[in-house]
Amino acid sequence: MNEVRVWHGAVIAILLAACSSQAPKQQTDDAEIAAMMPLKRHYSDVVMGFDIRPKTTLIVSVDLQQYIETDDDTLAAMRRDALARWRAAWIAAHPHEHAVLHVRFIDFVGGKVATETTKV
Repeated sequence: MNEVRVWHGAVIAILLAACSSQAPKQQTDDAEIAAMMPLKRHYSDVVMGFDIRPKTTLIVSVDLQQYIETDDDTLAAMRRDALARWRAAWIAAHPHEHAVLHVRFIDFVGGKVATETTKV
């Protein structure tokens, strides 16, 4: 009977450990999002957040009113910066892989505001 309790306890411990650890894709996504956070800090009035949709597309949520009120040179710099950061983060997370990467800027209802693309 003690052996059954020990085995049962071991199974529970293994299941708890498996449930509490992140899946590799989630860890990769988290690392890529973390690499994008300096962009959010630098353009804090415009950039609201990030999401990754299939592994080659970064979604950047923007405050549309702030985006509209920002001058064109600043917006172009922000889009270039987002693309460069996404490219670097993606390459770090997916070494030796090739893809076409997309950065899609959307408003709060999911409407497309702008897009950027690069090859890796």
